[in-house]
Amino acid sequence: MKDLNREKYSHLMAEIEKLEDCISELEIEKPVEEAQLETAKTKLAEKRSELARISDGCGRPHPTT
Repeated sequence: MKDLNREKYSHLMAEIEKLEDCISELEIEKPVEEAQLETAKTKLAEKRSELARISDGCGRPHPTT
């Protein structure tokens, strides 16, 4: 069970990193693709929320925003 949770955690961390890089690249582009940027930000928020939910069992719970 721990291996499955660790795998999910690692996968989410990798997805979050990719989305953060994507957002950084989109913010640099001229003209900025607003639709793509908002979509990436929404996905990033969802992944961070999922990561916080999974990691709640690994220490102090994270405050919800």
